[in-house]
Amino acid sequence: MLMTDQREPRLPQQDRASAPLGRRVVILGIILVPLLCIAVEYGELVAWVGELVSTSLMLLVAFTLCTLLAANHLLKRVGPAWRLSRAEMLYLFAMLTAAGSVAGVGMVQFLVTLLGYIFRHATPANRWELYHQYVPTWLVPNTAILQGFYEGGASFLTASHLGAWAQPLLLWSLFMVAFVSFMLCLSLLLRRQWIERERLSFPIVYFPLELTREESPLWRSRPLWVGLAIPLVLQSLASLNYLFPSVPYLPLKPSAQLSIGQFFGTGLLEPLSRVTLAFYPMALGIAYFAELDVLFGCWLFYWLARAEEVLCIALGFRGPFASPGMAEMPYLNQQSLGAFVALGAVALWLGKGEISAAVRYLLVRRRPSDTALATSAAALGGLLASGVFLLLFARAMGIPLPIITLLFSIYFLVVLGFARIRAQAGLPWLFGPNHPPHIFMVWAVGPANLSPQALTSLSYLQWFDWDYRGTAMAHQMEALKISSAAGLSARSMAKGILLAVVLATVVSPLVLLTIYYHFGADSARVEQYRTQWASMPLGLLTTWGDSSAGLGWGEIAGGLAGAAMVLALSALHSRWLWWPFHPVGYALSCTFTLEWLWCPLFVVWLCKSLVLRYGGIRLYRRGIPFAVGLILGDYLVAILWALLGLALGREMYSIFWSA
Repeated sequence: MLMTDQREPRLPQQDRASAPLGRRVVILGIILVPLLCIAVEYGELVAWVGELVSTSLMLLVAFTLCTLLAANHLLKRVGPAWRLSRAEMLYLFAMLTAAGSVAGVGMVQFLVTLLGYIFRHATPANRWELYHQYVPTWLVPNTAILQGFYEGGASFLTASHLGAWAQPLLLWSLFMVAFVSFMLCLSLLLRRQWIERERLSFPIVYFPLELTREESPLWRSRPLWVGLAIPLVLQSLASLNYLFPSVPYLPLKPSAQLSIGQFFGTGLLEPLSRVTLAFYPMALGIAYFAELDVLFGCWLFYWLARAEEVLCIALGFRGPFASPGMAEMPYLNQQSLGAFVALGAVALWLGKGEISAAVRYLLVRRRPSDTALATSAAALGGLLASGVFLLLFARAMGIPLPIITLLFSIYFLVVLGFARIRAQAGLPWLFGPNHPPHIFMVWAVGPANLSPQALTSLSYLQWFDWDYRGTAMAHQMEALKISSAAGLSARSMAKGILLAVVLATVVSPLVLLTIYYHFGADSARVEQYRTQWASMPLGLLTTWGDSSAGLGWGEIAGGLAGAAMVLALSALHSRWLWWPFHPVGYALSCTFTLEWLWCPLFVVWLCKSLVLRYGGIRLYRRGIPFAVGLILGDYLVAILWALLGLALGREMYSIFWSA
């Protein structure tokens, strides 16, 4: 439910008609999407300028939007016919975001480096050569052309390299398009339930909607510039301190100065050793638009999870004298997986009316007067078609149909829960459950119950199940919220997203391969997280292959406990409006997300509570430009220092991450 302290930015009444996807947007999208893909791959892998598309509000896309706004201002007098309308800028914002989710971590950057890793890095110690026979050869390049990929000093644009990569790139591109299309269709099916009926807050969309608002432009607001100046000054001082340690600065992100955990070591209070403070300006700004009960639940359940760990140590379930079978108590990782799944299941249950109406339309085939229902029915058809394709693709890889059905069911429920969290809590970045579906499912079913072929093929699907920060569905739902708030066409928005996804799926792998053949994937000249991450799922493959474990009752029990908790909290939250314990907070409490964000969420919860109590909705609305300014200032200083680092050829201070 949208609380009374929220304000939905809207177009002027005369602009509320559905604005279609125009030819000019399509042309600009075809130009800008490839440029974004090139900037992301080169900037993140070679130039090391920071995480350009791994935040919920993508840094590079936000900067592009600001650039378009600045260009519009310059064209106001010299070329008004060339100015972009608000609708055009918002379509481009959504398209670039969709492209960024494909080009970043968790998608193309992981897939390309995974394909040949098991062949290049097989050793007698890891025994990966035992699994070479189970790798689907039609999905990987010929190993003869991998030397240049890993060592560099070669060109990808040769007949042998292009020919060897053509088939796997084509097949995986089809998989990725179907994969993202499945999530887009699910988003279209549930959009009216989330946006019109439940009126979820979608904190992330306030930034593009407020910046592009044409009546009473935000740029004329003094609080905006005050909010912008704070991170501009503080983050610049931190950046200068990184280059010149004698420059004084105020720490804003997790550091030794802000660590509470330094006062706790081993023993009973060991779980508190990870607790740290943080004051990210953009986290404070985004959280301002989240609902109070969500903010309260996030920081409260984070501390309750730490208390749960302390209690398990006190009872002897964990620690030096604990039983090996109890080492994972209280199974927080499994609880987080179950909580995400249950959030997705609740979202499906709440949207059952829209899904049922779409099913009836498909079966009866009547022409409805409600065009939104026709869109939902088309989305249901696309959902079924893309889902069948994904199942058949995985079955051709050698994964039994029941196993891949179980995996995709768990995974897409997790993704749905992930999108639900973003729609209610926003958060500058969001990680998935610490125990992703692949790991949970294999240990729950039992590695001994899966063949080496199935285990190997499942490992080749872990690229989309390892880093959730760029998960497409959350961005898609936010794009549909933008289309609703700004009077854009939902169908046109979906078409723009698909166009961007197809372009990014074609361009990004080619850019990556060009980079790796030139610099070498194994060299120190490229960022290592993207190139070395495959060692983790392939390391699990060896562990699973050696294991004789059957059904994992601990895994199952932990997952069921997390799911039961979310179901209970959801029921109580919907029954009693005063119930303050939001299920989103519980789901996040067991993940890495709140390690760095619990503190800014607590600060905003406290400040927002005081604002609403003593100033009411009027004072809250006066604070919106200040919150947008905090976000904008943090992003501008991040991109400006990244550009400076690129010009100087050296690594710069990271605005967002602790390292």
